[in-house]
Amino acid sequence: MTAPTKTTAANAKATDAAAKATEAATKAAAEATATAQQSAEKLTSTAAAVADKAATEFTKTVDEATERFQEFNAKFVDAAKQSGNLGVDTYEKAVSSLLDLQEKVVDATPVEWVADLAKAQVSFARELTTTVTSTARDLLK
Repeated sequence: MTAPTKTTAANAKATDAAAKATEAATKAAAEATATAQQSAEKLTSTAAAVADKAATEFTKTVDEATERFQEFNAKFVDAAKQSGNLGVDTYEKAVSSLLDLQEKVVDATPVEWVADLAKAQVSFARELTTTVTSTARDLLK
């Protein structure tokens, strides 16, 4: 073999080796890309599943907290109504006792016009108290 033939053969071998290396690199790159895509799809799928689970758990927690708050609110409103009714009852009894005392004093008054005036005032106070307490009870229902 002559020198140019050797160079040509060496060049052909080098070209062939380069082609094979390029083919192998292309194949390796394709395999790496496919593996990366599969990994990304798995990761995306896993991330979506984790996100869905977290969203479901968060929604469940919010729903439970809302339900507990509504129960607490209902109990609070009931307690406030009971307290309000107790206050109205106490007020009504106190005013009634005071008006009963005033009537006893009126009955003991010898001056008729003073007794009439005091009886009118007691009557007015009873009617006013009845109206106020019944209105308050209606509002507390």
